[in-house]
Amino acid sequence: MGGSYYSKEDYTVRSSMRAEKSAKLGIDIKSATFAHSHDIDMGKAAKAVHKTLKPLGVNRESRDSKEHPVSVPIGIILDTTGSMADVPVIIQEKLSHQMGCFLDDKASGKKYLGDGYPAILIGAVDDYQAQKDYGIKGGDGALQVGQFESGLEIDDNLTNLWLTRNGGGTYSESYELALYFFAKHTAHDHFDKRGRKGYLFMIGDEHPYKTISKKAVKDVIGDDLQADLKLKDIIAEVKKRYHVFFIIPNMTSHYADEELRTSWVDLLGQQNVIKLKDPNKICELIAASVAICEEHIGIDELSSDLDFDTKSLVSLSKSAVEAHSTGSLPAVAGKAGGVERL
Repeated sequence: MGGSYYSKEDYTVRSSMRAEKSAKLGIDIKSATFAHSHDIDMGKAAKAVHKTLKPLGVNRESRDSKEHPVSVPIGIILDTTGSMADVPVIIQEKLSHQMGCFLDDKASGKKYLGDGYPAILIGAVDDYQAQKDYGIKGGDGALQVGQFESGLEIDDNLTNLWLTRNGGGTYSESYELALYFFAKHTAHDHFDKRGRKGYLFMIGDEHPYKTISKKAVKDVIGDDLQADLKLKDIIAEVKKRYHVFFIIPNMTSHYADEELRTSWVDLLGQQNVIKLKDPNKICELIAASVAICEEHIGIDELSSDLDFDTKSLVSLSKSAVEAHSTGSLPAVAGKAGGVERL
């Protein structure tokens, strides 16, 4: 997947059509945009993940193509529980800006990704047990995963999301299912051909479960496991092929919970857990994090390009450069880009 190109103009046309639909039907723009979720809310569709986002029995791949000979995989997993259901709306509204961060003349792909082109996978999590408690068979909706895409299919995957708005009372959500899926059911040429890691961003405000339930994996993904798995083991596997980040946006009281941040730091490392004061800057944060790890642009230039306070990424920048200097990262994919290293 991911062989198409992104067009701002086509995205603008889509947005206009949704605005017209909103006015014609007398519904808000969010309902017109997230049509599948709206149909579920209105009883017009069954409570189930859209067919394009079902994780059961599928794999997702980011492969190079004639159009994009250097594809850079970027997974974005959103928390669609009640407290975080506005995050997909922010991402969808700013998708054009997100791609522009990589592709515009001002912040061109040649600077941020070298010769690469972004391939973005949109996914989401809720809570497996909560979904079952709400009467949803097999915990459907605990995990949603699209394809790695480079064109307006990214918008399709966003707008096909089911905004489940459930979540349980355990102060944990099923992020572990997304991590398991990325460990066992994704592949990408950025690693297979170039030895470079892809990117996985999870955006949420709760803890992960410490074990991966074989029952949940069977129901949601379809794999037969002999026993439950330890979360740390799966994270170690994912981190072999992906830079893994957890973003805590300032949207709920959980933002101030230092224990929440620390629990993720223990799993991912200090530089890969980022508290984001302004949730509307999620796209800038994702673009900056990828750019730093790809090493084609300096952090000062990022601040200027994105109108974004990159102070929270200084440790990430230092970590990426140290890893490169010690040889633990392979050479940067594509051309060097002429940027002085930090």
